[in-house]
Amino acid sequence: MGYWATPPVKDALEVSEWSRGYRARNEIQENSFKRMIDHGALHTNYGRKKIVGPDRHQQRAREHLEQSLAAAQQRVVKKAEAVKAKQDQVAESESKGHGTRLEQRQRALAVLAKAWTEAQHHQDTLAEHASALGPPRERAERDCRQQTIMTVRTLWLEHMLNAFMAVLVGTRQTKVSLEQGLPLLFERSGARMETNSQVVYWVNTTGLSVPYRRVLTQLVEGLCTMDFREQGKPIRVCLRDMPP
Repeated sequence: MGYWATPPVKDALEVSEWSRGYRARNEIQENSFKRMIDHGALHTNYGRKKIVGPDRHQQRAREHLEQSLAAAQQRVVKKAEAVKAKQDQVAESESKGHGTRLEQRQRALAVLAKAWTEAQHHQDTLAEHASALGPPRERAERDCRQQTIMTVRTLWLEHMLNAFMAVLVGTRQTKVSLEQGLPLLFERSGARMETNSQVVYWVNTTGLSVPYRRVLTQLVEGLCTMDFREQGKPIRVCLRDMPP
């Protein structure tokens, strides 16, 4: 398990303890996703829909070959110019009757001509590879758009709920977690009444234990303190024992 150990992990744990830390990390991540199952609709199955689009693998290979081919063409042009310049020097030496210098320039010309030939061969090879790719192809891939939308929506909702609970709990002294506060507020039955001056919500407290009733009272008081409004009317939340 050493491949994932970061410097803080190495400082905090011995090598033999890395696997235990890894399992604990997985458990924390798994529990956080379990917490988001209900309000994120993560149990929804969108199947294995396929979407047909351009073959990106072929596109990337073609782009890479085109860049390499352009560079190879530039090298061929430069090699040809060097060979032409050296040929002119050889011709000049021959006309002037040079001896040693003519031999030196002829040897240099042979080296440049060989390099030019190799550059042309490399260019031809790249051109063959580019033509072997054929016309643009299509590729059927799994449609992950809906899954991506659901993931982003779930994470956004999770952040908004955490921010809401942070503001709500910030108005009270009681510390309440998201897992504890959401069921108490939104999974209990209740009633709603609207008057000319306000909107009243009653939350059913039947069957709640004393500790949970105390926590719910703190949450309801926090909601009232936050001064929510519906169409300009203040919202008031109250607790009430309702018959089954």
